[in-house]
Amino acid sequence: MDQSIELTKKEYDLLSYLILNKNKVLDRLQLTEHIWGEFFEDDFDSNYIDVHIKNIRKKLGKFEDKKWIKTVRGIGYKFEL
Repeated sequence: MDQSIELTKKEYDLLSYLILNKNKVLDRLQLTEHIWGEFFEDDFDSNYIDVHIKNIRKKLGKFEDKKWIKTVRGIGYKFEL
């Protein structure tokens, strides 16, 4: 049975970028630049990426208990198979 997960455009872009770079640690700057196209100096300390990751994890968690997105403390995130 096929199941779909509704993601926002930013969530989809973030998840697909993590998947394309699976098993590689991506820092928040890399993720921010990919999603917004450039580095927002004023907003770099914000938690935009963390909120999107939390939402993606919650949506994926409804279908699978596995933790696909790993937090690498002090650095960023990575997608693991």
